[in-house]
Amino acid sequence: MPQSPDFRYDVFLSHNTGDKPQVRRLAERLKKAGLRVWFDEWVIRPGDDIYLAIERGLEAARAQVLCLSPAAVGSDWVTLERSTVLFRDPTNAGRRFIPLLLADCEVPDTLRRYRYVDFREGTDAAIRELLTACSPRVPPTAQTDTLLAVSNTHRHTAGSCQAYSRGNRSK
Repeated sequence: MPQSPDFRYDVFLSHNTGDKPQVRRLAERLKKAGLRVWFDEWVIRPGDDIYLAIERGLEAARAQVLCLSPAAVGSDWVTLERSTVLFRDPTNAGRRFIPLLLADCEVPDTLRRYRYVDFREGTDAAIRELLTACSPRVPPTAQTDTLLAVSNTHRHTAGSCQAYSRGNRSK
C-alpha cells in the first residue's frame, strides 16, 4: 500500500470506547495491510493531553475513518473529531473523511450525504474497499502513464510469446 509522505499517518480511527474491541481488530488489519494507523491506544500515553493528542492526530492523518455505531453516534468526542475534519474540508474534496458502518444505527442527517463502507460483517471485501478509500488518489496523468507502460509491456510480452510459440511449432 503506497504511503503518503505528506502525512505521518494514513488513517485516523475515530470511534467510541464502547466499540474499542472491534475497532482494535480493524486497526490491526489495516496495519497488517501496510497502513500507518492512528489508534488512540497506540498513540496516547499516560499523562498526555487527550484533546491535544487527538487534534494532532487528525492533522497528521491523511484520512479520518469515522466508525459508526449507536455508541459513536451519541458520542461528543466522535462528533468533535468528525466536525474538526469536515470544518477543514466542508465538501470532503480531499476525501479525508470516510464513514465506516460498524453496526446498525441511525446515521445523523449531516452524514447521510456521504457514502460509507459497510463493515458490519467485517468481510475481506469491506477491508479492500476501505483500503482503496484510504489510498491517496493518483493524478490522472500518472494513471495514464502507468496504463500506457503496462499496455506496452503487455504488447511486447504478447509478441514474444507469439514468436516463441511459432518457433516451438516448427520443432
